Amino acid sequence: MNRALWKKAVADAWRQMVASALVLCLFCWLFVWLMSFLELGAWASLLDFVPNFFRPMMGVPLNQLASPAGQLSFLYVHVVTLLICTGWAIGRGSDVVAGEIARGTMEHLLTLPVWRISVMIAPAVVTAIGSIVLAFSVFAGLALGLTTVKFHGTVTLAPFLSGSTNLFAMTFCLAGATAFLSAFEHDRWRTIWRAGVFFVLSLIVKLVARMWPDGRWLGWFSFLSAFEPQTLILSRDGWGQTIRYDLTLVALGLACYIAAALVFWYRDIPVPR
Repeated sequence: MNRALWKKAVADAWRQMVASALVLCLFCWLFVWLMSFLELGAWASLLDFVPNFFRPMMGVPLNQLASPAGQLSFLYVHVVTLLICTGWAIGRGSDVVAGEIARGTMEHLLTLPVWRISVMIAPAVVTAIGSIVLAFSVFAGLALGLTTVKFHGTVTLAPFLSGSTNLFAMTFCLAGATAFLSAFEHDRWRTIWRAGVFFVLSLIVKLVARMWPDGRWLGWFSFLSAFEPQTLILSRDGWGQTIRYDLTLVALGLACYIAAALVFWYRDIPVPR
C-alpha cells in the first residue's frame, strides 16, 4: 500500500486524537476527584431518589451502582466521554469518502497506483488505533485519579479494563457505520448529521427496549445494546460477557467498513461542489 496514504491518514487524525485523549484523561481524573467528596451514603441516598419507572434505564441494579466501583463506572456512560468518543468516530468515519470528495482531494488520491479499497484501509486502521487510545485514556485517567486522590472505599482497577474495551468496540462500530454512510455521499456535513441521527435513534431504541418489558426484542435493532460498560465492570463474569459484546460490536464495525469499501469500489466520484 502506498506510504503516502498512511502519512495522510495519520496527518489528518493525530491532532483530534491527541486532543481528545488529553481531555478524556484529565476529565476522568477530575471526575474521580469530585466523586471523592461525595460519601457513599450520600451517593446511595441520591440513587434512592430515582423513580422505579426509570430504574431499568440504569441497566445495573442500584445496589451495585451504590458501591465505589459503581460510582466510578458512570465515567464510561458520562455525556462528556460519549461526546468525545462519538465525535472521534463520526468525525473520522465521515472523512473517509465524503470528506475527501468535498475537499476535492479524492481525485488526487485516486491517481495514486493503488486499489480504491486501499484508500479506505489506512483511515480505518488509524481510526481503530485512535479508538483504542481514547478508550484507554479513560482507564488511564481513572488510574491516575485513584493514585493521586484519596478515594473512599477500595476500588480494583482490573474490572475497568472490560469497560474500556467495550468503549473501544462501540467507538469502532460507530466509525464503521459512519464510513458506510460516507461511502454514498459527497457532502461531509450531511454524513455527520445522518450518523448523529443514527446514534440517537439507536440510543432511543435501546432505552425503550430496557424500559418496556414487552419490547425487549427491540434491543436487536440497536447496536448500542452491546454497549454495556457498567454491566461488564460490575459483573462477576465480566470478561465472558465482554468477549461476547465486544466481538459483536467489532464484527458489526468491520462489516460496515467492508460494505463501505464495496460501495466506494463501484461508485462514480463526483466533481466537488
